[in-house]
Amino acid sequence: MKQGISIIIPCYNTAAYIEKCLDSILNQNLKDYEIILVDDCSSDDTVRIIESYQKNNTNIKLLTNKENKGAGYNRNRALKEAKYDLISFVDSDDYLELNFYAELRKTMNTKNADVAVCDIYIKYDDTFDQEQNVRVVECTGKELKENFLNTGHAASPCNKLFKKDLLLKYPFPEEIMNEDIATVLAVLVHAKKIAYTENTYYNYLQRKKSVQNNTLSFVRFDLFKALDVLEKRIKNVSNFKKYWDIIIYQQLIMFYLYIPPKEPNFTKRKAFLKELSKKSKKYKIRQNSYYHDFIANQGKKHQIYYRTYVKLNDTGHSLLASFLISFYLFYLKHFIKYLIKEDITITDLINEAIKQSKKKSSVEVSVVIPNYNYEQFLYQRLYSILYQKEKVSEIIILDDCSKDNSREVIDDIVEKLAPYIDIKKIYNETNSGSAFKQWEKGFKEATKDYVWIAEADDYCSNRFLTTVLKPMKKEKDIVISYCDTAFIDRLGKIFLRSIKPEIDILKTGHWDKSFVIDGMIEIKNHAYLNCTIANVSSVIFKRDDYSEEFLKSSTFKQAGDWLFYLNVMKKGKIAYSNKTYNYYRVHGNNVTSTTKKVAHFAEIKMVHEEVGKMFNLTKNQKQQIKKRYEFLEDVWNLK
Repeated sequence: MKQGISIIIPCYNTAAYIEKCLDSILNQNLKDYEIILVDDCSSDDTVRIIESYQKNNTNIKLLTNKENKGAGYNRNRALKEAKYDLISFVDSDDYLELNFYAELRKTMNTKNADVAVCDIYIKYDDTFDQEQNVRVVECTGKELKENFLNTGHAASPCNKLFKKDLLLKYPFPEEIMNEDIATVLAVLVHAKKIAYTENTYYNYLQRKKSVQNNTLSFVRFDLFKALDVLEKRIKNVSNFKKYWDIIIYQQLIMFYLYIPPKEPNFTKRKAFLKELSKKSKKYKIRQNSYYHDFIANQGKKHQIYYRTYVKLNDTGHSLLASFLISFYLFYLKHFIKYLIKEDITITDLINEAIKQSKKKSSVEVSVVIPNYNYEQFLYQRLYSILYQKEKVSEIIILDDCSKDNSREVIDDIVEKLAPYIDIKKIYNETNSGSAFKQWEKGFKEATKDYVWIAEADDYCSNRFLTTVLKPMKKEKDIVISYCDTAFIDRLGKIFLRSIKPEIDILKTGHWDKSFVIDGMIEIKNHAYLNCTIANVSSVIFKRDDYSEEFLKSSTFKQAGDWLFYLNVMKKGKIAYSNKTYNYYRVHGNNVTSTTKKVAHFAEIKMVHEEVGKMFNLTKNQKQQIKKRYEFLEDVWNLK
């Protein structure tokens, strides 16, 4: 088998996209390669365009079907024709970054892997209303199989480079949808080594007319055929139960939770739910530990909805489940509101900057905006800062080597706003790998009395600064002032209106009222047990040299923020407002891998050791800490 890359592209009526797709491949720095396109009876100009490319490139091969066969057949047919040892799949309406193959091949060779994986950048065409492009990280944490499987795009073949011999063992099921599940996931499970690179990404175009984005059709139940094939292929591997629970969560439960509500027709939805209930019985989705993690990460009202919906449909009450979905969608539409202006433009930012330039204040605030791959939220974040009733004295945008178009957006923002406000950008040459390093850099760059670390994907009420600064103006020894936090989804809608029930785990009522208190007293009474500040964006810090505090937190990955807050609290008083003026954005399903939970649990114990050095823990406090450990072991399934 020759060394090189065989690039396989199934095609069907994508004349509007195929040129961009092919150009993105031909512009790669490739030597030994071939492009095999399989046309599945297109009725537009797809074939004609491909043939025009063939005239100028002998590496392009076109196969045509006599009748429509589907993606599974097309990929298998091309695989039999492929002459190189590495295989890449590209959808004909997508396109690649210029370094796509160079990075994947380098990653595969360096790490001696069977499969190399990169991120997916979801691009929405103009048939979608107000959808924002977003980069989806395809491996969080260590390069473990469970971390590659525990993503929404794990079954996609397109953001991966495969060794051919492994693919040939698990051919694509033909004439069904979701054929990728049976093949790609089988390859990931059986691969000796999977490697990840964040240095490139695959551009995945979302079109409303595509099959996956159409309203409910019973052909979607091909998912169960694919799962049956996959189960047979992997059931004998070690760790099967762990992998299978992850796969069922990502491929079936997420489908269960999000696809039926997209169908607006009540009757169609009910019929679909009834069939879904029958076919999913054997998978016992309500016993899935990852499903329970998902529920635990939702707000209380949303927890009730998801639990009730799944239970109703799982027990055969599809009519009631469909009614519940209709009620929930009505609730989201009419009662869950955006709290910030939509469709923000650079003109809006300029207008708010001009207003800011005319404001005065008795104290000055430096706003630090750490950013990493949040281009789609930058306008909203900047707007939420600039429209504060309180004056903002300087803005410092820190970019930690973003892989999206953040820097182009930041360049434009800084250029347009600089005539009116004190704003600057600072770019890292290499990724810091730590949020705390960016926080520390922000404190070193800040020049004003107080520092606000305003994470780039969050936003806030226009009353945030006025409210949180109010006690700091009265008492100069306050080192931390913060407010209550609500949780928002990717689109900016609230799904948890207050973090107080989650913070006040001892049910003390401490956060029901605003307060100012000595920091050590707060630690001894409350913050010793759990992190009582939900999100750094909710905090204003008194500017100081916190080098020692950052040094202590620098080795932490999960609980470093808690340790940092505790060490700052020791230096003075803290203030709290019970008003919910900060909005923390939760991305995706927010389910954390077991590996991260184990690490997080270990760090929580380390923080408690540090607390023990600050003061002598009482017998009751030690008992509360022990109960906390037992609770976390239970809900995180660490026993």
